[in-house]
Amino acid sequence: MSSSALATIFLAIFAMLSFVSSAPTLLKRDVFSPPVLYPHAGTIWRVGERHNVTWDLSHAPKHITNNIGMVILVKNHTLLDLDRPLAKNFDIRVARQEITVPDVAPGDNYQILVFGDSGNTGEMFTITK
Repeated sequence: MSSSALATIFLAIFAMLSFVSSAPTLLKRDVFSPPVLYPHAGTIWRVGERHNVTWDLSHAPKHITNNIGMVILVKNHTLLDLDRPLAKNFDIRVARQEITVPDVAPGDNYQILVFGDSGNTGEMFTITK
């Protein structure tokens, strides 16, 4: 291998290392599973009512990986309809989202699941007609 070929390879490696070392440092981001505060055990919602689902932000990391939220209704620990959430595309850092109670079978085995970059289900509550 000629000395000019070695010099070219050396310069290419040096240029790549310089580029990598000058790249911006990414901020540390954490996964956030916000604890659901409302509805809680003992809550009774009626079909068609509007309610604010709320969650706790007191332990949220400074940088949330995905701050776009979604609220899903869960029955018997099973997602009801992931394609039709109760709310979506809101800022998870607001700590509340208004929803309309959907027309579902009455029962006391419902939960709310709040998604950001991870999900967290709340306590069981009741929906009536």
